[in-house]
Amino acid sequence: MKKYFLMMALGLAVAGTSYAQDAPRRDRVANRTEQGRGDRDGFRRNQDKREKLDPEQVATRRTQMLTKKYDLSNSQERKLQALNLKHAQQLQSLRGSFAKGSERNGQHREQLKQLRTNWEKELKGILSKKQYTQYQEDRQQLQAKRGDRSGGREGQRDQARRARNS
Repeated sequence: MKKYFLMMALGLAVAGTSYAQDAPRRDRVANRTEQGRGDRDGFRRNQDKREKLDPEQVATRRTQMLTKKYDLSNSQERKLQALNLKHAQQLQSLRGSFAKGSERNGQHREQLKQLRTNWEKELKGILSKKQYTQYQEDRQQLQAKRGDRSGGREGQRDQARRARNS
């Protein structure tokens, strides 16, 4: 009888500790979702389910965001809407050619970079010097933030590899 109770207690202890190890993982996923970051694997799997916007909707959203952020005049807003519409249509045609071709290669990347450069040149003509300076500062901060994120992950991966190899 003592052996039976001892075995039951041992079984419950093992089951309890193994269940407790799963809890933090679920909490992390729940916290990530609550913070708006979501499950990244789920995002990639459900990428086709995202809302597909036509170029007019893309241009309108971008124009509204920039108008609000940089306090643009009505004249600037109209010019920016036309620029964003042209840019969104060009992007859509480029993405169509990406889908027809095989993988995205350096040529496609250069085309996107050139498209972005042309958009920024025209944007500079629409915005005032003060507004464009603010735009550049915001863009640099965003690039630095993106660089910090990927750099941080790379550093963690390298540390983990070194720990495993030693």
